[in-house]
Amino acid sequence: MSINKEFTKSILTLLPALLVLGCGEKDSVPAMAPAAANLVFTNGTIYTADKNHTLMQSIAVKGDEIVFVGSNEGVKPFIDENTQVTDLAGKLILPGLHDVHVHPLGIVQLDTCDLDSEPHSLAELVPTLKDCISRYDIQKGEWLIVEQWAFTQGNEPSDEFPTLRSALDAVSLDSPIFLKGNDGHHAGVNSAALATAKNPAGDVVGINADSLDHEFSDYAELIGRDGDGRPNGSLNETARLLVDINPGILLGELIPAEAMPRVAKKLASYGITSVQDAAAPLDSLALYEGLQASGKQTFRLTTALYPHFNDYKKADGSIDIDRLMATFDELRARVADNPLIKADAAKIFIDGVIEGNPLVNPPTLPNAAHLHHYQQPLFDYDAEAQTLDIERYVDLDSELCQQVRADMAAYKQRAASQAFMQANGFSPVQCVESEGVLEHSEAFIRDYIAALNARDYTVHAHAIGDRAVRTAIDAFAALPKSNRPHNIGHAQLVDPADIQRAGELGLYVTMTYAWVKPEVAYDVTVTPFIDQVNGLDDLYNPEHFTMQYSYPAKSMQNAGAVLAAGSDAPVDSREPRPFVNIEQAVTRQGEGDVVWNANERLTIEEILDAYTIHGAQALRQSDLVGSLEVGKKADFAVLSQNIIDLAHSGEADKIDETQVLTTVFNGEVVFERQ
Repeated sequence: MSINKEFTKSILTLLPALLVLGCGEKDSVPAMAPAAANLVFTNGTIYTADKNHTLMQSIAVKGDEIVFVGSNEGVKPFIDENTQVTDLAGKLILPGLHDVHVHPLGIVQLDTCDLDSEPHSLAELVPTLKDCISRYDIQKGEWLIVEQWAFTQGNEPSDEFPTLRSALDAVSLDSPIFLKGNDGHHAGVNSAALATAKNPAGDVVGINADSLDHEFSDYAELIGRDGDGRPNGSLNETARLLVDINPGILLGELIPAEAMPRVAKKLASYGITSVQDAAAPLDSLALYEGLQASGKQTFRLTTALYPHFNDYKKADGSIDIDRLMATFDELRARVADNPLIKADAAKIFIDGVIEGNPLVNPPTLPNAAHLHHYQQPLFDYDAEAQTLDIERYVDLDSELCQQVRADMAAYKQRAASQAFMQANGFSPVQCVESEGVLEHSEAFIRDYIAALNARDYTVHAHAIGDRAVRTAIDAFAALPKSNRPHNIGHAQLVDPADIQRAGELGLYVTMTYAWVKPEVAYDVTVTPFIDQVNGLDDLYNPEHFTMQYSYPAKSMQNAGAVLAAGSDAPVDSREPRPFVNIEQAVTRQGEGDVVWNANERLTIEEILDAYTIHGAQALRQSDLVGSLEVGKKADFAVLSQNIIDLAHSGEADKIDETQVLTTVFNGEVVFERQ
């Protein structure tokens, strides 16, 4: 008897799919005879996130645990007249998502002056903020605090408002104004705010051209200046604390307790059932404890404890690490028996951020710690047409720049600075060589991480620039070998040598994949300061260092690092948007057909593991959650579309349209989309 070859080929092609859909895969059932389940979801696609990426058809839940994962036929003994059965009609179920880098207290909008990350030109900011002063009845001398200012979008200057400071001064000269950057690293202030700054002795001296050269010279790389050396209204990182505001506004402002259920509801609407508060203020623990006690906490919480380091300074100015550890130990012990909250991680900022500002003259350089000197680009900005291009670069090695660096004091006077600019076409400050800054000394970073490791805390290290990533890896490499899932957050720029080192150490790396998206308005704030770019048409040259080594996810994974995922909300957006992150991890595509290094794309299974089982491992809870297996807690989400099929069929660009239809947490339905 002859067998049709095409038929045989078709059967062989379909066989793996049939197996993973449960037709040949053994059902996962408890050892004892099955008891009726409370919930059964059947006739769907269950992504288990087990080591084989097995797909099943049905899942059964009793109490807060999974009691069956397998075929449609195999689930039948778990169903009786009291079981709530949901026919998935082919829909996809994922394990509950893990957002390993999020700031939950910031994801709900309160009744405050809020720009909601929408771009505004400097001219547009003026009436918007004047309205806030009127609406919130801001009195003379009272601070106007503005939430979610988009530093990297909008802010176009004009002839009327050439600097951010000039625009904010037009809003008010009587009330200090403080714009909180939506990235948690930048701020914008007016003259009234600058005037409140105190020197180390506690005297009010204000931030001005003179104090920048004297009292505040250590902050020179963190404060924007105009062409005359005066502050232009831009304050970054620790320089934001120089003005007289409550530090809690920057270092983790608490929200009203009554807003906490909204945090839980938003997370559940995205299928997120586990989070790490990536910089948890020490006094925020009470808010979470209150939410849990109310019965409305629908997520597992790990707090990466983040203190006000100034509160732990000794008389000599150094930070008392032993006292910090004692405080952390008290907090960890306080929640040791809490079923949904743990305090076994800590945050450290190794550096700041890597965006410069091309819209001011001279351009403000990035401050992230870089292994090389930042480039000094000259931009051609037309305020009327609002067009921008890269004109040329200052030659830092030129004899002219060497002379400037040898005698910077000669250019402190406005007349000398302007004469230099007229003669050379750029400011003398653009001869400065800058590699950015570390948030702390290397010695403190090493000692702090060692102390945390010795006390069994997971370290969550914010590292953006390649020098910051190397500094973090150096500190981790010095630790005794352990299985603690120490984590580098972001890893925006990584030197190739450090990719391999991170892998050899088995470090966890948590990226916000939504940011791996070519977008000219953002990328012009980064790439021209690292690579010499020959005009905007050259921005995405594959030979650029930034194109090769920005968010090198696949390379780090291949080297042995473990990838997790984090939204960093409310940075950029208050929405955790997991499916935007998942899509960008798979496509790395942005405007037009531009792809940010296709070699670093992840498969759909790899990014799903980052959001599920690897996220659980990063938070040291993979024995409880992270995959859909018998005996684990019943945390999962039903999706509106099968994103695995979309990725495999060349339609990954539709993943971001996905909605969560149902979220189950601890065996209970906690969200259903109407």
